[in-house]
Amino acid sequence: MAVTRGLSAAAKDVPRRVRTARCSCSELERVIGERYRSGSLGPEDALHLFDELLPQARPASVHAITQILNVVARDTASSSVRDGAAVVVSLFNRMSRAGAKKVAPDTCTYNIIIGCCCRMGRLDLGFATFGQILKKGWRVSAITFTHLLRALCADKRTSDAMDIVLRRMPELGCTPNVFSYNILIKGLCDENKSQEALALLQMMVDDGGKENCPPDVVSYTTVIDGFFKEGEVGKAYSLFEEMLDHGISPDVVTYNSVIDGLCKAEAMDRAEEVLQLMLDKGVNPNSRTYTSLIHGYCSLGKIKEAIRMLNEMSRVGLDPDVVTFNLLMDYLCKNGRCTEARKIYDSMVQKGQKPNIITYSTLLHGYATEGALVDMHDLLDLMFRDGIAPNHHVFNILICAYAKHQMVDQAMLIFEKMCQQGLKPDVVNYRTVIDLLCKTGRVDDAMSLFNQAINEGVTPNIVVFTSLMYGMCTCGRWEKAEELALEIVDRGIHPNAAFFNTIISNLCPEGRVMEAQHTFDLMVRLGVKPDVVSYNTLIDGYCVDGKMKEANQLLASMVSTGLEPDTVTYGTMINGYCKNGRIDDALALFREVMRKDLRPGAIMYNIILQGLFQTGRTVAAKELYLSMMDSGLHLEIDTYNIILGGLCENRCLDEALRMFQGLFSKDIQINVVTFNIMINSLLKGGRKIDAMDLFAAISASGLVPDLVTYSIMMVNLIEKGFLEESENLFLAMEKSGCAPNSRMLNAVVRKLLQRGQISRAGPYLSKIDEMKFSLEASTVSLLVSLVSKGEYQEHLKSLPEKYHFLMETNFG
Repeated sequence: MAVTRGLSAAAKDVPRRVRTARCSCSELERVIGERYRSGSLGPEDALHLFDELLPQARPASVHAITQILNVVARDTASSSVRDGAAVVVSLFNRMSRAGAKKVAPDTCTYNIIIGCCCRMGRLDLGFATFGQILKKGWRVSAITFTHLLRALCADKRTSDAMDIVLRRMPELGCTPNVFSYNILIKGLCDENKSQEALALLQMMVDDGGKENCPPDVVSYTTVIDGFFKEGEVGKAYSLFEEMLDHGISPDVVTYNSVIDGLCKAEAMDRAEEVLQLMLDKGVNPNSRTYTSLIHGYCSLGKIKEAIRMLNEMSRVGLDPDVVTFNLLMDYLCKNGRCTEARKIYDSMVQKGQKPNIITYSTLLHGYATEGALVDMHDLLDLMFRDGIAPNHHVFNILICAYAKHQMVDQAMLIFEKMCQQGLKPDVVNYRTVIDLLCKTGRVDDAMSLFNQAINEGVTPNIVVFTSLMYGMCTCGRWEKAEELALEIVDRGIHPNAAFFNTIISNLCPEGRVMEAQHTFDLMVRLGVKPDVVSYNTLIDGYCVDGKMKEANQLLASMVSTGLEPDTVTYGTMINGYCKNGRIDDALALFREVMRKDLRPGAIMYNIILQGLFQTGRTVAAKELYLSMMDSGLHLEIDTYNIILGGLCENRCLDEALRMFQGLFSKDIQINVVTFNIMINSLLKGGRKIDAMDLFAAISASGLVPDLVTYSIMMVNLIEKGFLEESENLFLAMEKSGCAPNSRMLNAVVRKLLQRGQISRAGPYLSKIDEMKFSLEASTVSLLVSLVSKGEYQEHLKSLPEKYHFLMETNFG
């Protein structure tokens, strides 16, 4: 068997710390045996003793030499003996060269060598060694096959391993044991063949009496875990129940597998039942058990249940580990509850758990998402003090946070700090900063950074080029944009329609329709054929901008190129016509859609319905609604909200009420928007009692009044002179946890000022200041108008002090 000279030298050059005087062969064998059995024989001493023993070895020395090989083979991470498997093979070769008359390997020796060859990834040498055993005519045991079976399964050659167990082993007079079968079962499950593993398990059950090899707890646990990983929850749980029926007692690994699988399947009630069964059977849960349950409840948004499990974990004497804490923090941060996540962090530190990089990145990302940049920066400082160096992901979180708020200088400082920390920015880091620079008009700086990335060997991806192209297009550098497009092609990246569509779709919502058109033209010049999405995006840009003539021309161009407009195209055009008051053109296009048998969806119908109601064509809208019903189209609540709103706006309140009442008998989920429409119309129609009844019905329907509900109620109540009721409603709103926004407070102030109720407006003006909102221009104008009349001078004293200057100002 071939071995490198380096390995042999490594074995010979190990420090000889134990030799004091040359020992006899039998004495050496005795020392080796005693130290091996006591566990005090380390790999370094084992190598030295091998060097001592081999020159004076005798046939009986094979036991001592095998013990030495076993010690070195087991040591996989020694600082002095690196790659123990290779060293063992080297020692075996030296033993073989010494000659069989001196000392010959036995079956145990060969078994160790087979294991080492397999660990080295040399399955061929493992089988060659196995062949030597067969040549000698020795009887092989199941242990001899174990390493070969594991290596075959790890190499995804489970079918070959199956052939050995089911055919070759019996042919050689060797009966497979439960370990042999378990290796096969694990191999099959690792290849997502749990059904085949179950068949093998069943064979073990059926042949258990004859072959004396019934499945054990490992057999069942492996298949159960395999089924869960393949999403076969029913099969996994059925096998768990069968295991219990057969009298096989699950261990903590089994229970953890079942509980984890059920939690991932969102079957939390059943998972808790298994936990209770586990406790009843006297099997103690461990940290993984509770972590699975906590993760399950977090995934379902049931944070109270997750906290309950955390407390239960502590109650039974288990300390949550960093993984458990990270799970809770991750859920809280993703749901905008960073304050609570920080409390979890503080609790974790108090309990002696050291936060890791995932802990910090989770909380940093939470702060970044909420825009809590000061908290984010403070946590970064704490992370440094804790001795944890940020990685690429953490720095990208920080850069993205500043980029989101277009804080270019701060983002660049973080980028530079990253470089100072010795971290080489990757393509994701460069992409984020380049995108920020392009979106803030600093295209030259973005190009400089792009060139820096190239010089540092970072290969830009399509997203980087998209950002640069966007920057060039927004600045009108069309020649540079074309050069960049050609450079992209030179780099082996061929920009397609989707590449340009991304840029166009970013430009249009910003009102940069002309730049989007230029980008469209550039795409055509470069030989990239626009697709339906390209046309639809640009048509939508023109429609939003009110340029229906250009949108029509683009639609005609689309048809002339052989592209067929889809329902999105027509829906966009129809919406544009409706928004620009051209309902007849919208109807004409809608009829064309019907002629082409394109089957418009609810969205297109909703656009037409809205347009008809807005232009007072109530009869036509009701006819369209009936045709929708006749077509068998399933109507959602959004459609009914449009119809109810349209009927109310066109003074058909009673008809709207009948439709509203009829919704409760339909299979339709009414939402708070529906109630808001009806309440607003009832109040405007002077039917205050009906409106108040409907407001009470919101909670009775399992819904919660939103800010719009309260705003509608308050503004209408003030307008009708019910001032105290309005104030009481505001107090009830705040008590319910619904906070006012700037728009609502300004609307309430204006309504009160319009009624000359300056004193009552005072508390709402204070609330605007308290919440750091601003007065809208129309509110300021109304306030100034009242002051200029002079008759309200006395009332101004009741306003917050900051408004007292109005009393001294001459607006004449």
